Order: sequence, then structure tokens, then C-alpha cells
Amino acid sequence: MNKSVVKYLLIAAVLISAIGISLWLVQMQKPVVPAALQTMGGDFQLESDSGPLGLSDFRGKTTLVFFGYTHCPDVCPMALGVMVDAMRLAGESAADRVAGIFISVDPQRDTPALLGQYAAFFDKRIKGVTGTHAQLGKIAREWRVDYHLPEDSSDNNYAVEHSNFIYLVNQDGKIVDLFDEETDAALIADRMRPWLR
Repeated sequence: MNKSVVKYLLIAAVLISAIGISLWLVQMQKPVVPAALQTMGGDFQLESDSGPLGLSDFRGKTTLVFFGYTHCPDVCPMALGVMVDAMRLAGESAADRVAGIFISVDPQRDTPALLGQYAAFFDKRIKGVTGTHAQLGKIAREWRVDYHLPEDSSDNNYAVEHSNFIYLVNQDGKIVDLFDEETDAALIADRMRPWLR
């Protein structure tokens, strides 16, 4: 074997090793996801103001997901405000790689059109969606969401009890962290950054 072939083989081996080490380092930078979160979540297909929308439509983006309803007096607006601040704090370079989903568990009052307006009021990167009671019940079980609609909803001013998790979903559609409406937005942004690389 001549010296130039050996030289090129050595260079190729070094490059392959360097690529392998780089990939390993990237994987090492990803936070460890708690086992409990690894069994939560899943794709869904719900209705938005622009038609069917699923979690799979957000592949490639780091997404914050919250379940609530538009008539919520405090927790939902606070959660959406924190989500917006966290997306902003993630940085301008990540602006097109972060998104939010607001899932209404109150389809009786929250039409897709209303949800579109409500979510856009906070940030156009947040999409509002809802579905049938059967669809929402299935998603709630998979995402470990608790909510309770009143048995008598004839009075249109009813309140909906619901859990207050803000889910951090990575670019592959997997839940990787949990927060709530009182979590500091800077902390959420810090937890988002490793998944934006």
C-alpha cells in the first residue's frame, strides 16, 4: 500500500472518530428525562381555526403545551403569559423553532375560531385547538391531565377545574419537562435551550 493511500485512510479514520465524538457530546448535553415523563404524552389530531392540527405538525420545534379554557379567569392567562415570555427568552435565533399549543377542554364554549383569536392575542406562535369530549378524554388520559366540567352547563358562566401543567415537548414530540404557571419564564427558557440544539 503506498504512503498516500495510508495517509488518506488515517485522515478518514480521524474524521470518523471526530464525528463520532461530536455526536456523543451532543447526546451528552441533552438533559435526562425522568422515567415518569417517558410514559406520558402522544400525538393527537384536534381542530384549530385553520383546520385539523396535530402534535406531529410541530415536529422539528420545541413546543410548550397547556390544557385549559378561554373563560379561565387566572391560571390559563398566567400560563400562556409565562409560555410567551419563555419563548421570547429562548432567543431570537430560536424564534422560528419554538411554538405553543393551547388545548381547550371546554369545547362547548371554545370554538376553533375563538381559540384562534385567544391564542394569537398572546403570541401568533401559539395555536389554540379543541375537539370532541371523546377526543379530549383520550388525550387527557395519555397526557395525565385532570379536568372536570360541571354536570349542569346551562349557565354559560361555569368554571372548569383543570390541572395546570405546562408541558415541554422536544422536537421529536416527546414530553421532556413539566412546569406550571408560577414557574419563572427564564427557567423554562433555560430548560428549552438544550432541546433547540
